[in-house]
Amino acid sequence: MKQIEITTRVLENIDKVKEKLLKLGFQQREVGYIDDTYFCPSLFGLRENNIADFLKRCVLVRCIRVGEDVFRKLTYKNKVFQGDVTLTEEKINVNIDDVQQAKLLLLALHFQELVQVKYDYWVYEKDGVELALQNVEGLGLLLEYEHLEDFAGKDGTTILQAKERMLQAIKNLEIKITDEYDVKKAYELITKKIGTGASF
Repeated sequence: MKQIEITTRVLENIDKVKEKLLKLGFQQREVGYIDDTYFCPSLFGLRENNIADFLKRCVLVRCIRVGEDVFRKLTYKNKVFQGDVTLTEEKINVNIDDVQQAKLLLLALHFQELVQVKYDYWVYEKDGVELALQNVEGLGLLLEYEHLEDFAGKDGTTILQAKERMLQAIKNLEIKITDEYDVKKAYELITKKIGTGASF
């Protein structure tokens, strides 16, 4: 199944957004925390203009906490791009028992840590529409909307039109957001790191 999603930047307080969603009849379905560490086979030649190329080769060590449950995974995200916009994404997940041992394994195979993405999230649902508020360390508040339809075989134009409709659907809820619909968490954090001159 090829899913599409949009992620946009929220321009108002998280409590205000939660209150709006509840008043509109959305139900809070899930609360959790995600800690993703991205590992790349090599960081040689990484620059601000080729970050996406490096992210395409990354394996993630994921730790997801949902209530009392903790899920640990190795994840590969197979993303298809059109220019700078993510069209579709397919995830390959492998369950693991030990996050630290998984990281040590990747380091032993000469993978290098690229970036860590950590965020609390709250999922709200109404009539099959699922919105996730994400409070990302170093980036701020984002809102992700994942379309439930399978977009396998759909062309780029159809997908981009669907993303525009999804963005408008969020705006129709009177949530203050930017016009962006493809905010990439890891990409933005790496860009900020490069901008500060930090070494990888």
